[in-house]
Amino acid sequence: MTAALYDSVIADFYDASPVVVSRQKDVVFYRDAARRYGGPVLELGCGTGRITMAIAEAGQQITGLDNSEKMLQRATQKVAVLHPEQRQRVTLLSGDMRRFAIDQQFQSIIIPFRPFQHLLPVPEQLDCLGCVRQHLALGGKLIMDFFQTDAARMHDPQFLKEHFIAEYEMPGGRKVRLSERIAAFHRAEQCNDVEMAFEVTGADGSTTRNVFASRFEADAGRRHAAASRTREPANLRRFRIPDYSGGRRAGIASTSRRLR
Repeated sequence: MTAALYDSVIADFYDASPVVVSRQKDVVFYRDAARRYGGPVLELGCGTGRITMAIAEAGQQITGLDNSEKMLQRATQKVAVLHPEQRQRVTLLSGDMRRFAIDQQFQSIIIPFRPFQHLLPVPEQLDCLGCVRQHLALGGKLIMDFFQTDAARMHDPQFLKEHFIAEYEMPGGRKVRLSERIAAFHRAEQCNDVEMAFEVTGADGSTTRNVFASRFEADAGRRHAAASRTREPANLRRFRIPDYSGGRRAGIASTSRRLR
């Protein structure tokens, strides 16, 4: 998914979406990890700052990087309402997680809510991990998570039909209906082409519908846990993988990897 997709529509409706609002346990996970491993913290794909603000409020210095200007604008608005001492802990940067250069090393680098899965080719994964390694302090930790989908979403024709995801109301009275469908399966690559539809009804009753297409890893949880596409890049970049955690029972819907 490109920055243009987030800038065009997702940023406007992201924070109010029940899909995002309902994700609270991963906030606790990353906040506690920042406390455990210490700062400063670098968050790649920080978006609107859902995790960023929680870590700043918990007392850690954090830098958030994202390539969507509109998502960063939302994050900047959140920083503005923090207490002064918390605001001083947050730095927001526009940049690409595949190639970034910050004049600082970090004790913890986190990639929450699976933006690493937007990097489909292995060379892009290597580029990201290479940058991470350059910015990690000695003994630092990289913590990242992956989505493990229902295997049926890799082949079942029922997912080719548009289906309802969520409906919610925005400030000002606008109502949003979010739906999606899989436009194409790419079984060999374990990726899907996905269409997301935002149907927005204004306070005056007018309706607009925007449909956006992107490519997602369809089964990253199994693929990455099977050590096929992320373990190899991690090993090539000389990371050690000491721990796996997560799962729905643990309150995190995707598998988290801590790379050192």
